[in-house]
Amino acid sequence: MAFIKNMAEALIANEFRPIKNFYSSPVIGEDTEYIGLVRQIGNIAYGIVIINADKKYDYKGFFADTLNYFSQLERVMVLGIFVSESPKEELISFCTQDIEDYQAELISIKWIADTGSKKLYVKGSQPDELLNIHKLVYASFGSGEYSPAVDIGVMKAKQKEMQNADIKSINTPITYFLIAVNGIILILMELMGGSDSTEVLLRFGAIDKELIFGELQIYRVFTSMFLHIGLMHYLANSLSLYILGTRVERYYGSFKMLVIYIFSGIVCGIASAFFGNAVSAGASGAIFGLMASTFMYTRIRNRSMDGFDNYFIILFAIIGIGSGMLMPNIDNIGHIGGFLGGLIISGIILMTGDKNE
Repeated sequence: MAFIKNMAEALIANEFRPIKNFYSSPVIGEDTEYIGLVRQIGNIAYGIVIINADKKYDYKGFFADTLNYFSQLERVMVLGIFVSESPKEELISFCTQDIEDYQAELISIKWIADTGSKKLYVKGSQPDELLNIHKLVYASFGSGEYSPAVDIGVMKAKQKEMQNADIKSINTPITYFLIAVNGIILILMELMGGSDSTEVLLRFGAIDKELIFGELQIYRVFTSMFLHIGLMHYLANSLSLYILGTRVERYYGSFKMLVIYIFSGIVCGIASAFFGNAVSAGASGAIFGLMASTFMYTRIRNRSMDGFDNYFIILFAIIGIGSGMLMPNIDNIGHIGGFLGGLIISGIILMTGDKNE
């Protein structure tokens, strides 16, 4: 039926991978009995099995075999979508269940896609939303007209084309430019007395509450993001800038990546000036803004950014802010400010981009 083909295409477009030999035929169309797909997000594997309950005679036994297959993974959530033009009481009863333990290593969910009434039924106490898949279900019902079968290989190639279309910049010159500029400034600071000298830091434009508010040296909220205190500080930030900056530049474009970096760095500087008490400097706030922009992209577009998904970024941010709380002389206020700045500016860019592209 067209629903299974439409649903499979939608899931593959959302980075679910068809499981080898886990489909009744590599050509998905009217006669397809089942297809299984999987996507790893964070430490949880999400398996989805679409089953034509009108064609698959022993759908109960098949779903049991499916759960046995996925039980080999450490943590997995399996969603069975049972498709029927007119669901019978037996199918409804089978898909009615109450999930009590959401911490279990394997959790199974059963939905019914009624192609006759074009409705999704979730019976019992189980999730009716999962990774926005319920929206894909309704979109997959379609108009009811005949839809030609499509080979899985063609679906995967189309998904690859969509992914490549999302890339705005093949090269990442701004990321390397920023790393180089920060490095040159560090060398100049070392030549003029040392990057760990408070006097040198202030001369080059580090954050200082008294100078910003007392003498209105507002430029410091900008200049401070290009300064580093020592070689290790510079190397650590350069590595993070390379990892995040190249991704953001590829998927947002060079100019927008620079806007995100500068805006986040300025918000970091403002937060440090208002709530901090020490002389501070560094690209960390701007880098936290890049981290936030990666999170926003993966959240809004519902796809990863070169292997980074929103769960990974949340963990990355928690570790970064958490370690800042444990280590002395870390401007955590600035980090949080930079992250919030990144959320704001990247959210605006993505939402306006969706309207204009």
